Amino acid sequence: MTKPGATSAEPVAAKDVPSLLMRQTLLDRELVRPVEGPVIRVLPWLRVVAIGGSTIMDRGREAVIPLVGELRAALAEHRMLILTGAGVRARHILGVGLDLGMPTGVLGGLAATEAEQNAHLLAALLAADGVSYLPHGTVANQLATHLSASRAVVANAYPPYGVHEFPPPVGKIPPHRSDAGAFLLADAYGVAQLVYVKDVDGVPGGAAGGTNGFGTRIAVGELLGRDRAELPVDPLVLELMTRAKHVREIQVVNGLVPGNLTLALAGKNVGTVIHAD
Repeated sequence: MTKPGATSAEPVAAKDVPSLLMRQTLLDRELVRPVEGPVIRVLPWLRVVAIGGSTIMDRGREAVIPLVGELRAALAEHRMLILTGAGVRARHILGVGLDLGMPTGVLGGLAATEAEQNAHLLAALLAADGVSYLPHGTVANQLATHLSASRAVVANAYPPYGVHEFPPPVGKIPPHRSDAGAFLLADAYGVAQLVYVKDVDGVPGGAAGGTNGFGTRIAVGELLGRDRAELPVDPLVLELMTRAKHVREIQVVNGLVPGNLTLALAGKNVGTVIHAD
């Protein structure tokens, strides 16, 4: 093919860049498989601590202050991204928003405001140690810079939603909430560890049973399909684990027991470790 008015010796420049994906669909899993890896861990030294909103932050001073002490003591040894979830006030505002017929994206933004408020509170308690709050955009684009200036930062675990977000298959409530947001962020950065701080010891009936009937290690496959009330984290986290690139296990500890978070960050098998099959 030649340009209009050109001789046959003047070929038209190619419009395609040579690539394995040239003129192909990215929905073809077999096609993209050769270019899927290796996946680079962006921040392999980072530890993510996800603090529950309703399970920890809503309990007030008695639960939060001792936990802040453990986080402060851990700063010397670990660099951390501390994430906070939403609590009972978010549930209330979701109920009001549903009554008013608000779309999924708006409901997600409203619920995220309480998780953000919890993050500001935690950051204020750690401000004397150089810890500050970072909004979503900064965590996505400048996290490494801030962690080079401080041993830890605090952020909102509730994932951002667009105003015109498509609704989930059932209802309008955003399916990805604080637990899932923390996992997605940890897997995207390829972190060293993800610890969920809750108000329970973990999952009943795991392998190598621990105290109070709670197991210390359990495979994610054993938990899929269990009743939500039996799970210490959002069931969506377990589904995400089966497809994760980096985070192959998570640890759930009882933040109401002094020292549990410190032991978990030190690599001790406290609480429950949920690992991918």
